[in-house]
Amino acid sequence: MDELADHFGVSRRTVYRDIADLSRRNIPVTRDEHGYRLLNSATIRPLALTAEEHAALKLVLANPAIRQTPDLARDLEMVEVKLDAATARTEDTSGALTLAGPERSGRVASGLASTLRRAAKNGTPVSILYRSLAGGRRTWRGVDPYAVFHREGTWYMAGRCHVHDEPRTFRLDRIAEVKLLEARFVRPPFNVDEFLQHTWAVYRGREMHHIVIHFDQAVAPLLEQATHHPEEHVERRPDGSLRYTVQLSHLEEIARWILGFGGLARAVEPPALVELVAGMAGRVHARHRAATD
Repeated sequence: MDELADHFGVSRRTVYRDIADLSRRNIPVTRDEHGYRLLNSATIRPLALTAEEHAALKLVLANPAIRQTPDLARDLEMVEVKLDAATARTEDTSGALTLAGPERSGRVASGLASTLRRAAKNGTPVSILYRSLAGGRRTWRGVDPYAVFHREGTWYMAGRCHVHDEPRTFRLDRIAEVKLLEARFVRPPFNVDEFLQHTWAVYRGREMHHIVIHFDQAVAPLLEQATHHPEEHVERRPDGSLRYTVQLSHLEEIARWILGFGGLARAVEPPALVELVAGMAGRVHARHRAATD
């Protein structure tokens, strides 16, 4: 029992509960001098999945961004074992999906996500030791946690910041420590999709902006054949270029996106976005020009 608990990083009580769950599912578990084991005749009811459906589920389970959260990674490990057992006869095909590429999010401290989720559920405020993006300075700040969510390959917590007295987002990989506070708060109605509705990724502002971007004809298919924001509008212009519009409350993230097109995208409105993109591009140009002189 202790070996199983150590292997999966759970308590003995959780192991007992999982074994009981297997028995309820008519999967016989026996115990002898060597410990717990499945009977040779034990089987798991097969799932009628195609190879593509099976691969899609494996793709989600293997997502390294999700597995950066240790407590969730343990749950996913158990789900993956059960999935493999229930789909042992699924034949692989050329249509199967493969996850490739490096993981870009940072490490999330063990148990952090589950602690924050429980705090949000119970209405318990927390104090977090948070590393800011500018300078990496660490400060303690109080937060009323509303939700823990995954976005753009990274785990976040949304909640009311006690310092700024407004809802904000906090990256979990920047939280070094968390402490539960001896207090309670009333969690207001909160929906993550509504909270992020007018963001490009996660940055929220206090003022709405009507964004207009022109894209050269060379990259028009990239915009027409994909969705980059649920409220975007893409219009083909007579010369083959595109007019892209969207409503956002923050400009920095979309400014970086525009720069990523290497001159094939041009900010048109609002003037603040045009100035921001021009300033970023100017600094990039100056830095690279200085490196070559």
